[in-house]
Amino acid sequence: MSKKPTSQPLDTREKLLQLAARLFGTQGYKATTLRAIADQVGIEPASIYYHFSSKEELVEAVMAHGAESILQLQQKHLNALPPNASAKQKFHAAILGQLYAIIKYGDYALAHNRLLAQLPEQARERQIERRKQHQKLWSSLIEDLKKEDLLRSNVDLALCRIFILSSINSVQTWFNPKKGSIDSVADQLCTLFFEGAGKKQEYNS
Repeated sequence: MSKKPTSQPLDTREKLLQLAARLFGTQGYKATTLRAIADQVGIEPASIYYHFSSKEELVEAVMAHGAESILQLQQKHLNALPPNASAKQKFHAAILGQLYAIIKYGDYALAHNRLLAQLPEQARERQIERRKQHQKLWSSLIEDLKKEDLLRSNVDLALCRIFILSSINSVQTWFNPKKGSIDSVADQLCTLFFEGAGKKQEYNS
């Protein structure tokens, strides 16, 4: 009677996704082999096929899991607000949540930022759609700011979204917890967004 294979540890898939994200993000999609990922995880290359049928399926799972994890943590901050929260409070919560998410899920964020052009066609299309959905969330938050008369009438809302997302998404490259907290970074980003950094009387458009 043949012996049944033992089940994989519950954390193996999560560890596999995280370390695959790290390698994909630092080395690129083509240069990252399943053997290299298996070596990082501490398993045999064939064991990857217990979880994923191919490298393409693995990278798709990395992108989907990373996007979902980041969005869930951001949404957690939004859901913590009272029902009557203002547009400004929601905007601040979204910034704070995404900052925390990118720090916590840094390997996934790095893969998201660097892999898009390298992904197989179908995986790339799905990732583009995820980005569009996330951008819609931010566009809605910024449009609500304008509805509450918190933005100038002539401000470019798309440029506002690009500005704030660029600032947030680069956090893992410059954030130093010894110099301040994520909360203080979120506060300062909001101040810069709503008030600017320069003295108004000295600014020439």
